[in-house]
Amino acid sequence: MKSDEIKKMTYSQAMERLEEIIQKIEHESPDVDELTKLVAEAVELVKFSKEKLTTADKKLEELIAKLD
Repeated sequence: MKSDEIKKMTYSQAMERLEEIIQKIEHESPDVDELTKLVAEAVELVKFSKEKLTTADKKLEELIAKLD
């Protein structure tokens, strides 16, 4: 999956794809070339997810601050 495709995902979609990658690695024993591709995609998905969570956290903090 390309980086620009990942950026169009929702957080839930990214988590679902990560789960698919984990299952594939655990149950299908991909060869080293496929494993490298899967791990590279997983890294991009984790990075994307982390950014989504950071953004959501900041937004929630801003909204909560408005209550005070």
